[in-house]
Amino acid sequence: MAGKRTATEKSPSDFNIYARSGIAQGSKTWSSTQVHSSGGGGYVGPQGGDVQAAKVTSSNTTHHAFFLVEDGGKEIEISLAGVPFSVRDGHRVTAVYAGHQQDEWQWLTHLHNHHTEQSAKVPTAYRKIIGNPNVWIFFGAMALAVTLGILAESWMLFVLIIAAYAGFTLLVESPKLRVLAEELDTRAQRLIDERAAETQIAPVA
Repeated sequence: MAGKRTATEKSPSDFNIYARSGIAQGSKTWSSTQVHSSGGGGYVGPQGGDVQAAKVTSSNTTHHAFFLVEDGGKEIEISLAGVPFSVRDGHRVTAVYAGHQQDEWQWLTHLHNHHTEQSAKVPTAYRKIIGNPNVWIFFGAMALAVTLGILAESWMLFVLIIAAYAGFTLLVESPKLRVLAEELDTRAQRLIDERAAETQIAPVA
């Protein structure tokens, strides 16, 4: 895929966005459990020792999968993980895909169930398109802060550089990302409204 640009290089006018609508078929829902372990270890010698038990936690993820059958018969497979979106067979759904002009493909960013009027965003795809504050500026600021802080033997200088980066992110980068997010949401909702106006929603048996 083409190289990903930084947040400061992205523009709302660069969005490539379209919608696919159809009837949900073959819908299924299931859960998976992830187990995480951290800590633990220790030392035991001839005189005894200290052993700490590992901390084990678990988290559950809900998965949804269904086929979106368009009016022309084409089927699109949709799989979701950790996205709260309820759908059953027979519901009419609009899926919105978006990307940037230089991208080779678009990602599923929004879903709307026309029978329940429930909408959902797909966070992983959303972040791909909107982006995050410039990571190179972050690493550059950290490296500069550590280097000058050590050379000048001044924690105050270190704190000032980190504060400058935080201010830049809050006042410059974050507003740009917010504009991108608002434009993406606005255009997605416009497509959803257009699809809703084009079709009659039939009752589901």
